[in-house]
Amino acid sequence: MKQMVHYALVLLILGGTAGVGLYGVNNLTSERIAEAMKRNLTEGQKQLFPAAASFDGPLSFPLSSDSGTYYKVLGADNTVIGYELDGAVQGYQSKVRVLTGVTTNGVITGIKVLEQAETPGLGAEVQAVPSTRTLWSALAGLFSEAEKESAAALLPPFQTQFAGKDLGGLAVVKQKDPAKIEAISGATITSEAVTRAVREPLEAFLAWNGK
Repeated sequence: MKQMVHYALVLLILGGTAGVGLYGVNNLTSERIAEAMKRNLTEGQKQLFPAAASFDGPLSFPLSSDSGTYYKVLGADNTVIGYELDGAVQGYQSKVRVLTGVTTNGVITGIKVLEQAETPGLGAEVQAVPSTRTLWSALAGLFSEAEKESAAALLPPFQTQFAGKDLGGLAVVKQKDPAKIEAISGATITSEAVTRAVREPLEAFLAWNGK
């Protein structure tokens, strides 16, 4: 009987220790994910408005039955030079979250996909950038600092289509059309999701902001 109690206590202690360890790992993972998401947002903000001195937000505006999130983009003299909208919709198999930069005249400066977990090789191509590596550098395992900086500066071709467009150009087409958004082959749903995550918040924001 004493031996059974002993085993039970050992199992209880081991189970408790494992539970505490798992809780700690989960907490650490959650913190790292949150930090990465915050860093991604900050990088995106600067990317969409390189001339910005600071950003005011997050702020809210009416969006359907919910509220949308936006940031005021401030110049060196603290005047508003634009806005950045944080929108999210359901994609093919995941939430697609997009940050959109827009001037005070309603023209898009660019977008950055902040979150997505779409199908690799298809929907995930919304974040794909051309490789800057040569066959030799790949074989030799070399990747210089210059190459890294060059790769970091590249933007996904799909996302570059949004720059310079207004609400009228936010329509997805399957054939190349400079005035519209060309869908990624085999990933029309994800292409539509990204475009909706730009169009829906922008349309609501411009109506609310009097543009």
